[in-house]
Amino acid sequence: MKKRRTDRMRRLAELAKTEERRECEELGRLQRSLDQDEQRLDDLEVYRKEYSQRFAGTREVVPARWQDYQNFLQRIDDAMTDQRNNIQVGKQARDAHRQRWLVKRQKLESIERVVDRFQKSEDAAAERKQQQIQDELYFSTRSNRGPTRR
Repeated sequence: MKKRRTDRMRRLAELAKTEERRECEELGRLQRSLDQDEQRLDDLEVYRKEYSQRFAGTREVVPARWQDYQNFLQRIDDAMTDQRNNIQVGKQARDAHRQRWLVKRQKLESIERVVDRFQKSEDAAAERKQQQIQDELYFSTRSNRGPTRR
């Protein structure tokens, strides 16, 4: 039996939907990773502030302790800089992936519109064919009866 255009296009739509879903899941994964990176940065900022406040409450500061404090703050600042870089890279990756997902989404929507159009066309053709069969049946039964009298 000959495959209908609609059936072939539905198969393409299924493949496009699988691709779109895969891209969407990856986009979600990238967004969750970005959210975690942003939370880590927030945690570092809070920790740095708390550490600075605790040290500021110290009355007597010896030079060695001051140097340790400065070194530790520098390590926190370096970690915050690294985290900001991670966030920037994560945003770029997420945005690039969002564009890929949008392309897949648009492709899927286009294929679905074609499937709908093909289905409507095939439905109309089937309806015309059914009407033709009914008309032929009607005329063949009328011609078998002979002329009608009034």
